Amino acid sequence: MQGDLEPLTVGRALGAWTLDVPVLVGVLVVGGVYLLGVRRAVQRGGSWPVWRTAVFFVGGLGSVVVLTMSFLGAYDRVLFWPYAVQNVLLLALTPVLLAFGGPMQLIALNFPSVGSARWLRVLTFPAVSSLLGAALLPLVYFTPYYLAVLQNDVLHELLRLQLVLVGCLFFWPMLGGESLPEWCTPPVRVAIGFLDGLLDALPGILIMTSPGVLAAGYYLSVRHGWGPTPHQDQRLGGGIMLTLAEMVGLPFLAGQLVSWVRADRAEAAAVDRRLDQVVAERVAAGEREPELMRPWWETEPGQLADRFRPRRDHPDD
Repeated sequence: MQGDLEPLTVGRALGAWTLDVPVLVGVLVVGGVYLLGVRRAVQRGGSWPVWRTAVFFVGGLGSVVVLTMSFLGAYDRVLFWPYAVQNVLLLALTPVLLAFGGPMQLIALNFPSVGSARWLRVLTFPAVSSLLGAALLPLVYFTPYYLAVLQNDVLHELLRLQLVLVGCLFFWPMLGGESLPEWCTPPVRVAIGFLDGLLDALPGILIMTSPGVLAAGYYLSVRHGWGPTPHQDQRLGGGIMLTLAEMVGLPFLAGQLVSWVRADRAEAAAVDRRLDQVVAERVAAGEREPELMRPWWETEPGQLADRFRPRRDHPDD
């Protein structure tokens, strides 16, 4: 029972692990499907980096286990702030770690038609997925749904699934580039990432500054007098949500910046190849090989061009 838990201390936090069967089953199913996808991709003659598999399991699925079965899961319906930590990280961190495992690439390799599905393109459209992610937590906390989640085991598990799925709809395409419109280039994705970070800060700010206390009667009933007051607990949870929302966006922005650099390098290499091809075609046609372009300050007459010419000694010296 939630109300039978002892007061949360450092020692209790280290040892308060609980088994969540629905989550464990979900983790095993997702992990099995991922390994099946890797196996099929390798059998078709491709290769799959080991580091991607390690990140998917240790980082992605491992974070789900820690967030739902450690003290954060044991006390998520007893204290507000552990649940706030769990919800933010399931929404913003777990999907990013899963995305680094390359699930979108596996889907494209094994099920090419899925990426072109109209419903998926609509849900993963940056404006849609961003708004879904920004609106989910306020809709949870500031509606009767929150109290229902605290009191109902099925809704409690359903919310966890909702958080991860909504996060995946935004982060997976943004990090992989699949099912995004052509205009959503790496620089645009970096800008969207900054904007999304601002939107993610709103739930924490709203909770910290809310004049009312969320589910105050419920929290007092399950704690039996120990722990912070509901108002203190809520302000602490809101502050943690605000901090984590900004911190967990760093891996996403780092991934976008890496994609930007790689895209620039690929574009530069493609331009070089086209120029080399043009030169080779002109030479093959008997034309003179074009001279290399020189900077304007070396070719324009005037003071700047004269500065770059070798200095000659005066004849009388």
